[in-house]
Amino acid sequence: MKRIHLFALSFVVTLGLILPLTLSSADDKKAAEGEAIYKKNCNMCHFPDKADKKLGPGLKDLFKNKELPQSHKPVTEAAVREQIEKGSKAMPAFGKKLSAGEIDSLIEYLKTL
Repeated sequence: MKRIHLFALSFVVTLGLILPLTLSSADDKKAAEGEAIYKKNCNMCHFPDKADKKLGPGLKDLFKNKELPQSHKPVTEAAVREQIEKGSKAMPAFGKKLSAGEIDSLIEYLKTL
């Protein structure tokens, strides 16, 4: 009986160590894909490494802020997605240019800034 409990405990501990690494590597892969999408579509207007304005606001620490720079909506994945998809007066919409998966990857990258 002790042997079964020990095995179960070992399994749970191992799973607890491996699962976060698996999820992290998937997020890292998405973020890397998102960086390429950012460089192709966003970099000409937004700084990734500072909050200063380029043509649009810089995006450093975007997901650490309480609100989006221009719309002042709370910073959530949904609000960022909406901004990317629909654009604004100054920003073009990318909803028809980027797939949902590409936008997911872009958002993962923005979280790393």
